[in-house]
Amino acid sequence: MKKTDFINNIVLGCIRRDLIRMKDSIRPDSSKKGNNNYSLALCVISYMEYLGGFLLGADKKFKENVGKYISTCFKYPEEYPIKILREFFRNGLACEYFLQGGAISRNGKRPGIYKDREFNIVLDAETLANDFINSLEVFVNKLKTFKYEKRMETALSEINEFENKYDDFINKLENQT
Repeated sequence: MKKTDFINNIVLGCIRRDLIRMKDSIRPDSSKKGNNNYSLALCVISYMEYLGGFLLGADKKFKENVGKYISTCFKYPEEYPIKILREFFRNGLACEYFLQGGAISRNGKRPGIYKDREFNIVLDAETLANDFINSLEVFVNKLKTFKYEKRMETALSEINEFENKYDDFINKLENQT
């Protein structure tokens, strides 16, 4: 996939549009549960980890990928300490669907991570999502072609390896028309 196709179709197409639709489809309502807080936060954190690998030219660990993305693309990188994002929010959400202490809000206020009277530490998913959406243009401008190509080559190789490993299963699946 050419870099321009990746940017237009994946980054500004799928990633950006999906997040905007997630934010707009379920607006925060403090009187109800299920305000899309957890899924919105986890989605943004996953996207940062994914895109950070392209800035590095290699898929590294969470700390390196997200650290590179936030330090390069975010307007307020100091609001998102990588260790706190990983330990309190990403690990809890991805592995247990619960936080390692704290909570996730959607009030849209700064800073993105703050202290609350009821919960010790809170990540605001609305602020994080807005910061991420606003950072995508910076990502597009900072993405170097040689790093994109290096990361994409590895990604395509991993996809091919995965498809070969599960070829028997994939070939038994029914086609949908």
